[in-house]
Amino acid sequence: MSSKEKKARDRDGERKPKDEVDELAVKVDATLRSSGADEYGINRNSEVAPTMKALLNQYTQYSALTEVDENGEHPLFPQSQDSARREVRNRSLRQTGGSGAALGSSKGARQSSGRNMLDMLFRRMDNDRWPQIKDCFYAKEDSLTSAEFVSMLRSHIGHIPGGDERLVTAELAKLHTRLYKGTSLLADDEVDAADVEGVEGQDGEGEPAEVPVVSWSMFAMLLLETGIVGDMVRSFDIVKVLNHIDLDRIAPLKDEFMSLGNALDLEHFVAIMKRQFHYIFELVNLFDLKKEQRQLIAQLVDLFEIIDINGNNIMSWGEFTAFLVDQGMSEDVPRGFNIIRFGDSAVVDETMHQSHCEKAIYLKHYDKIAYVEQGSRSLKLCSPDLVPYFELKDFAQMPLYAAYIEKEGFLVVSCSDLTLSFYDVNNGLKLVRRILSQTAQLVLCWSSSAHVLYSADHEGSIFAWDIAAVKAGIGRSHYEPGQGDPSKDFLKLGGDRQKADDRPRGDYDRMPPWARHVQQDKHPAKGEITKSSVTPRGGGYNSARSAKAKVGSVASELGKSIVMALLELEVLGLLASCGIDGKVMLWDIFTGKAKTTLKGHDMGVRCMAFAAATKVLVTGGYDYNLMVWNPYVGTSIHIMKGHIAQIVGVEVLGNASNQVVSADSEGSVKTWDLGTYQCLQTIVVSGVLKLRAFLSIPGYKRIFCVDRKFVAYDYLNTGVADQTDEHPIIKSIYIPRLKVFISGCTSHLRIWDAVTGAIKCVIEHPESEITDFCVDDRGRKVFIANHDGEIKVYNSTTGCEIKKLTKHEQEVSGMIYCRGDKNLMTVSWDHSIMVHDESEKSAKVLRVATHIHAGDITCVAFSRHLGLIATGATDCVISLREYTRLRSISFLLGHKADITALAFVDPLPLLVSADSNGNVAVWAVPQPTGQNHKFVNEALTRFINMQSLESSASVNCFEPLYIEAEQDAAPGSPRNTFMTGIAATAAARGQFLLYSGDEDGDARVWDLTRLLEVADVMPCAPKPDWDPRKGDQLDCSHTTETMARRARSVEQPELPIRINEPVVRQANSWRAHGDSIRSIKVYRSPDCVLTAGYDQMVKIWTLDGQLMTVLRAYGAIPWNFPVRADMLGIDDDTLDGIIERVKEAEKQALKRPSKHRMSQPIMQLAAEVQGFKSKTPSYLEAGGRRP
Repeated sequence: MSSKEKKARDRDGERKPKDEVDELAVKVDATLRSSGADEYGINRNSEVAPTMKALLNQYTQYSALTEVDENGEHPLFPQSQDSARREVRNRSLRQTGGSGAALGSSKGARQSSGRNMLDMLFRRMDNDRWPQIKDCFYAKEDSLTSAEFVSMLRSHIGHIPGGDERLVTAELAKLHTRLYKGTSLLADDEVDAADVEGVEGQDGEGEPAEVPVVSWSMFAMLLLETGIVGDMVRSFDIVKVLNHIDLDRIAPLKDEFMSLGNALDLEHFVAIMKRQFHYIFELVNLFDLKKEQRQLIAQLVDLFEIIDINGNNIMSWGEFTAFLVDQGMSEDVPRGFNIIRFGDSAVVDETMHQSHCEKAIYLKHYDKIAYVEQGSRSLKLCSPDLVPYFELKDFAQMPLYAAYIEKEGFLVVSCSDLTLSFYDVNNGLKLVRRILSQTAQLVLCWSSSAHVLYSADHEGSIFAWDIAAVKAGIGRSHYEPGQGDPSKDFLKLGGDRQKADDRPRGDYDRMPPWARHVQQDKHPAKGEITKSSVTPRGGGYNSARSAKAKVGSVASELGKSIVMALLELEVLGLLASCGIDGKVMLWDIFTGKAKTTLKGHDMGVRCMAFAAATKVLVTGGYDYNLMVWNPYVGTSIHIMKGHIAQIVGVEVLGNASNQVVSADSEGSVKTWDLGTYQCLQTIVVSGVLKLRAFLSIPGYKRIFCVDRKFVAYDYLNTGVADQTDEHPIIKSIYIPRLKVFISGCTSHLRIWDAVTGAIKCVIEHPESEITDFCVDDRGRKVFIANHDGEIKVYNSTTGCEIKKLTKHEQEVSGMIYCRGDKNLMTVSWDHSIMVHDESEKSAKVLRVATHIHAGDITCVAFSRHLGLIATGATDCVISLREYTRLRSISFLLGHKADITALAFVDPLPLLVSADSNGNVAVWAVPQPTGQNHKFVNEALTRFINMQSLESSASVNCFEPLYIEAEQDAAPGSPRNTFMTGIAATAAARGQFLLYSGDEDGDARVWDLTRLLEVADVMPCAPKPDWDPRKGDQLDCSHTTETMARRARSVEQPELPIRINEPVVRQANSWRAHGDSIRSIKVYRSPDCVLTAGYDQMVKIWTLDGQLMTVLRAYGAIPWNFPVRADMLGIDDDTLDGIIERVKEAEKQALKRPSKHRMSQPIMQLAAEVQGFKSKTPSYLEAGGRRP
């Protein structure tokens, strides 16, 4: 036996004797069992609440529901719940991490549920607990017995609200045994009870058995194996944590800033934040998570750049606190955008109803609302705007339900007189057939996929009506008595059909059901109801009482079988039925075979809704709860609580929505998020005594709450499924450094998370229409220009306005950020160009040139590599200017229509231009070295963007892509696979591709690689360093008019070219948008093409034109962009250098003397008294009186 094990054994010997512990445990267990508790010490027996009884009396409409069965149980709230139902409920609670997530489960699932519970408890534990747990191990010489292990972890886990403490203790003991045996927590083998108890005994040689102990390394390996620690570190968001920083940490953090002169560089900021979040970094060091540590430091580097909005690498305390305030203000903006909220509608019900509306149904493809008033024998129809449409009056009794068959144009109405009536909506709602059934059909459901009308009655029978037979009218016209029911000719048999030989005697005249929600055997030997069985011969009191009990039991069973709703799950090929028995059954919609039964509701289920986007089923009923189910596996995912009365209706807010809305009989309407299961909004409908029906009409973005009046609420928000915006998109960009997309329309910008596809921030700009926007080289600032000529700067993280720049007199038509110079270039319809110094706190213009064009400037391009600016306008002139002085270099003439797009092809000395006639030209432009191409300032080649053989389409935007030969010369490399047919000699110069978007919504890829060979174009050296801060002011009116006249003159030919060989090939094309494409961008990390159009969409494509995903707030299109959250936005070498400098800063901080804050020490009463006595010895002598 090792020394550690001996010491552990000695410590165990000092504890209370085992006999005393067992005796105490027996007493406690006996006390719990005597009070009705189960083996886990939980009392699960409780009487029916008075509220449930009142609910029954108030809402029961069937006499069978007022009866109890022979066991004294009621169908709405049975007392005996089977273990399977309880296990489903407990599993759902554990999966959602609610307050009762740690409750015990049934014996059959105890093993897996215990492990899931421990995993949840460990993940819920605070991060700063783990170093303390490690200290506890080493305080016991790194060897903990089972009792010590359980006691230590229980102290750190703390109290579990609503949980089973005994089960937690037992699972921790099992965990100790697994660690000692070296068994993985993920293994499926069970731990023996004797192993858990650790009973001491004698081994074969008479020696005491070894005491099982575990060490910190064993426990740490467990946490690493299950991924608990790694997940906690990876999910740690420093920005979100800073938003909720405690006030008591603010003052010490300010002292850190002030001790460094209130000017922190990157290294000192990272060092301070590491101390601020010491617990997470201690956790990383504790488990040697080097990759996660680099990710945390990368987060801090990003945070520094976010706060250092000016990019001067210095941060002050004011900038830090301003960021916290701005971030907190914008924190709820994305969440508010994604939520569909409701407000009062302008639609008002002005109809005088005779009584309250008992039933209301929205007939989707008929676009009408059908409703029945209490006691009425008519069915009324109105539009979704509550305009009366028609009234069907030819019913003997009250109608029960209505459905619309869009393919045949039939309106089907079931009635309490046992009839099904078919009306032709295309022939003035003329009655075409009326079928008499044997039971009243309470609910109807039309299946467009199976082409069958389903109905259900109070006996649990589900019928499938053959609409083709109904339409053809093949039923016999005459039936002799005893030959059966003519309705049988219109019915289909399902998976539960019975053979004629097997059907019991007396059942031949029954309508054959397609399926049964509650299957019941009809054989008399097994309880068939007959007169002889109800009133047996021999009479007497006992016989009468027995007969009455049997009738009550059968009535109760019939009450349980009432079907409350039918719902088609079209994408799954299933039909769902729910009933008073509290169960939801799923059937194959084509065969009628039962697929699964969903159990979990404590009382009857009244309504259902299916979310096609997430493929989950939501049910609600008399137990006030909404349950979310996975129909594939038949298990409950979550229980959503919050209603205080029975659920009247639940609806999904559109086919692609992830939100549902529910209403209860007390008039409470709640909107829920199926992603987080949170209640997003609650509306209390005023003036409603008892809510009878609830409707949702997503096409009108409206819901109705129905009692005596229809009360309408409209969507306040926003968003269309699988659509980027509600307005045309003018531009979209991607920032790889920040892993965000930015899309912009005329009123606002939206910033999207590239990892999740969700909206991170919304920048509103209501003052004037946005005309263009761009970002700085770090992506931290967003510059927005508008129709009034204003230019505003916003924080891209918080969406808060930073400052304004000098405005133009008219609309700003284009803007470009000059990377590395902190300059912003803008052009306007006032015929001027400005270069702004954006690094200053106030507006400052470095250079300005006026009257550079005779017409409105439409586009601008900039090449820092060449040091050139190109502008195009409605005067058909392209102007080339120096960046440093804005002096004119040359004018490119040849276009005969408005210039629509310009782009330089860095590092090649080329410029691409396009006009509104569909012409695209490639020009040779001056080089910085002066060694210009022989055809400088001339068009090398041109082509037309042909939409068809007769017409062309204007190119609105394009993006050149030059791939250097050294990077992608290898055949079959990833960057070459999407292009083929390039000659080897041409490929040696690199590839020149042009991505374009036109007015018709088509995206095209043009291969101009051969042009480089034929025209002998090679990359040129960049322009040497210059002074980007030069100031200048020019008036170019003396040359502008002259060039405009030359461009329009007849003598000027249209785009003469110098290369006559065919050097342009259309490599690919696809229909990208339904309307004009306004921007197209090509990115290489990752490889993708980003397009934005007037069809209100931003789409992301592969380089060969395959759709990857779209930017959308919600919808059915999945988010599929190859970027992960753990991908560093900074390269490894830069991060390594920052980490080394941070280590040096931490060493300097240790050498620097610390300045303690002034604080009062805790008063020790005994020490204070003794000190006072020593100073004043005469105090006691004076009898306690002051001398």
